[in-house]
Amino acid sequence: MEHQNRNIASYAKSAVKLLQGPVFEDQQDVWNEVLQYQVELTQYFERIALEVVIDKRDGYAYLKQIELDESGSTIGLIRRMPLTYDLTLVCVLLREWLLEFESSDLETANLYITPKEFRDRMEMFFKEKTNELKFIKELNRHLEQCVEMGFLKLVHKDATSPDEYRYEVKRILKARVTTDELLKFKQQLEDELKSV
Repeated sequence: MEHQNRNIASYAKSAVKLLQGPVFEDQQDVWNEVLQYQVELTQYFERIALEVVIDKRDGYAYLKQIELDESGSTIGLIRRMPLTYDLTLVCVLLREWLLEFESSDLETANLYITPKEFRDRMEMFFKEKTNELKFIKELNRHLEQCVEMGFLKLVHKDATSPDEYRYEVKRILKARVTTDELLKFKQQLEDELKSV
């Protein structure tokens, strides 16, 4: 006989998953629960100054801290981790790549990239590339960090050739790097390149 605790909310599992990080539609059980209990989750998290952001079209949901005043202070539940310059550059370039993909490829649902394609795009921005092996290790580390942040998902792993790994670029990147931020960072990059 199953014992049910009446005090546990029916959306508890999806609430915990959201607290752990973004939820994507390919996580079907949790995704369906987030959609089913959207109202209850929104009300629950509002009490602790968090907003549930759900993008059904692109298939992701995540928690965003609600700013408590004009200075942008929050309750501090979700740690803000500043990105290094290099990682910011990686995210911006992935975001731009996604934008290009969405405007040019209307047939394919998702953007997939390989480490080799990624390196080819990144090479021009990493000027101090004195050691090729170090450059490759550094970019692979950035790919891993993007996986940890939920911006990339490793969908194919080839043990014999790491260059042939395939990553899906997750559309949550659009929410985390807005078009305005993308334009602002691109302008900074152009200014830097002109000054060199």
